[in-house]
Amino acid sequence: MSEEPEAVLDIIKQGISDYLWEFEDLEQALILFCEQFVASANGSSDYSALIRLVTMEAANLPSSFLDKLDNATEEGIIRRFTEFGEAGLLDVPDPVMATKHFAALTFLLVFNQPGRTGTMEKEQTKRIITEGVRVFLCAYAPRTIQNENQPSY
Repeated sequence: MSEEPEAVLDIIKQGISDYLWEFEDLEQALILFCEQFVASANGSSDYSALIRLVTMEAANLPSSFLDKLDNATEEGIIRRFTEFGEAGLLDVPDPVMATKHFAALTFLLVFNQPGRTGTMEKEQTKRIITEGVRVFLCAYAPRTIQNENQPSY
């Protein structure tokens, strides 16, 4: 049971390395990162076992296991979002919350689709991820002088 969070962490690390270090378009980089994560997770027997375990046994799992899983999923993304904030690519006063929003709008939304069995159609997955990334970027776009003079919603 202790190996599954590390498998998820490895998938996240690989996606960050492949897409979130060097890129020209942040939106496209985030989309590709999520698509790789979903594809890797869907193809991973460790991840599939983890999803079955959490789905069927969530009430019986120790909170330390669930915390470790959350941390494994978020750790690398939090670090990159913090760096994106420092570089002026994102406005992330709370990188932990930004990471939770990002995950909820993208890959977690894919994984939590009702009636999802096996892998979802590629087009539907791409649409969910693309729209989620766009919503995330609307919320966390860097503040500019022009944006600061407009009313907030």
